[in-house]
Amino acid sequence: MIAVSNTTPLRYLIAIGQEHLFGQLFDKVLVPSAVHEELTEPRTPQVVREHVLSLAAWYEVRTVTENQAFGIPVLLHRGERQAILLAEEVKPGVLLIDDQAGRTIALSRGLPLSGTLGILERADGMGFLNDFPKVLDALKASGFFIGQSLQQRMLKRHASRHGMK
Repeated sequence: MIAVSNTTPLRYLIAIGQEHLFGQLFDKVLVPSAVHEELTEPRTPQVVREHVLSLAAWYEVRTVTENQAFGIPVLLHRGERQAILLAEEVKPGVLLIDDQAGRTIALSRGLPLSGTLGILERADGMGFLNDFPKVLDALKASGFFIGQSLQQRMLKRHASRHGMK
């Protein structure tokens, strides 16, 4: 399956050492040039910048022309706009995006979505994660916000997937 990704899923999964999941879950992850620029700019954590510059064959940067951005509010960051436009162009299996405004716009345009947490749950269900609760804790420690009630629901689904109580 091909995915198009915005910045956040890549940034946070790289930061916690789980970038291999992209290669396990997707044949290719297409990244608009604006997202690649965000991932490699100086204010991005060094570990993320270094990994992005040496990622495997599943990572592919694509140039996106924004003159077809009709109906996409300028309130979205450039990377989000380009990710939505690229997804509309290539019709991937999924658009990876976490920002709520971006998700709302992408849904209104009929794009299939997932986010960082969806990637982790899918990877857990396929047996690609050794310690799902520990990965969630690492994600939170890296600065990714997960509300307590959502985290508890995710842990219950994890337990259910793996026959735990």
